[in-house]
Amino acid sequence: MKKVILIISCIILLLSIGTFGYLYYQNSQIDNELNSLHENINKVKEKINQTDTEIEEKQTEYEKLEKEMKDKLEELNIWKETTEKLEKALS
Repeated sequence: MKKVILIISCIILLLSIGTFGYLYYQNSQIDNELNSLHENINKVKEKINQTDTEIEEKQTEYEKLEKEMKDKLEELNIWKETTEKLEKALS
């Protein structure tokens, strides 16, 4: 009877060790996947920050060109007015 209980106890112990080993292996797999996902998230965040920076640079460039264009249009209008005045004066 004692031998049967001892054998059953050993089998239960081996089953619990096997279960623990399997769960430990699964946990390490999940940890590896989690680390990989964190790395991918960080890469995506970096790419978003780069894109935001590029957008800000392009927007700044656009605003600068828009201001320059307004200045050129004002200068063109001044030249047109001056040529009209000269034409009137010469007529």
